[in-house]
Amino acid sequence: MDMANYEVIQAMYDELEREQTGDLTTLNKVKNEIDEIDAYLNNLFSREENDDLRVFLPRKMEGIYHDVIEENKKKREELVLQCDELEKSFSEKNDKMIQLEKILSDSSMLHVKQLFILDAQEKERQRIARDLHDTSLQNLTHLVHKVELTSMYIDKDSVRAKLELATIEKGIRKVIDEIRNSIFDLRPMSFDDLGLRETIEKLLGVLNSENQFHITTDIDQIEMGQFDSSMRVLCISIYRIIQECVQNSMKHSGGNEISVILKEYDNEYCICICDNGSGFNLDEAMKKEKHFGLSVVRERVMFLGGTLDIESSSGTFIKIVIPKI
Repeated sequence: MDMANYEVIQAMYDELEREQTGDLTTLNKVKNEIDEIDAYLNNLFSREENDDLRVFLPRKMEGIYHDVIEENKKKREELVLQCDELEKSFSEKNDKMIQLEKILSDSSMLHVKQLFILDAQEKERQRIARDLHDTSLQNLTHLVHKVELTSMYIDKDSVRAKLELATIEKGIRKVIDEIRNSIFDLRPMSFDDLGLRETIEKLLGVLNSENQFHITTDIDQIEMGQFDSSMRVLCISIYRIIQECVQNSMKHSGGNEISVILKEYDNEYCICICDNGSGFNLDEAMKKEKHFGLSVVRERVMFLGGTLDIESSSGTFIKIVIPKI
């Protein structure tokens, strides 16, 4: 099975899971309505059995009670049929989800997951190469021209030459910072020393170095474990997911506020990232090059066995749930 088929199966599973959630909500609502009708009918029957009350009731009231009872019985029958259909649908979808889970978790899918890793690594290399080309490489080329120009001023205009050298020094320091950020992006140096929360907060500080955004955080301190390599991979993946989502908000949202939440629960980790931007059409955005980061996030979440939900109208809200290892 190739990666495209794997994505189709995962998408089918996610869709069934969403439908199950909706069916369960509707099922509970229908059951509550049935309980309410039962309670109402029981109350009416108890009134009819009360001989003292019947003495004071006009004879025509018995007909009114009869109509009400029949109407509620009919409605109850309809709700019971609806409840049976929902339970049958829920059971069928649950059986399909179990089958899909077996396919997705089968050992034969290991090579597909490995392809996901290789594909993600290759895309990460392409992104880093593009960033270096668009920033550091162009700035260095510009500085080379500055050095050539300064060499012409040394004998003729020493003051102008000194001013150019000061500009070159400032430019070199900027390039050093850019390369240092790229190295940090490859493997955060503070990851092992400080932990996930502090590293994410440091990342947000780097991304928002010009203070163009108001960023709020609520991040739990997640212990990676000194020798637990799988936990380290999970935490690095969470770090990358948050990085991609925040960068997308900064580049494309048009807003000025971003909220980053990472919570640890008994069996899962929950990531919520939202902004106050203009929002976008998700189906169209996934097809566009500028939202390349969203496809990367989706692949990372899929590989971790998690779920990704995006709401985008007035602002964008991203919720990611990742099961614990």
